[in-house]
Amino acid sequence: MELKISLKGRRDFLRISGERIDVLDFELKGIQYKQIRVFKNGFSKSEYIEKSLINWIKEVK
Repeated sequence: MELKISLKGRRDFLRISGERIDVLDFELKGIQYKQIRVFKNGFSKSEYIEKSLINWIKEVK
């Protein structure tokens, strides 16, 4: 599975790939984030991106 994320102020896309990807809403100290949890080879890694910086998120097929 692969995701393509468009961020404000950047021309290139952020590409994230893994066996499974979860996108969750997360709030900390009043700031909203998207938590992108990537599972590869039995391990997971989370990335937090501020929600206001994201234009769109698309799945690449």
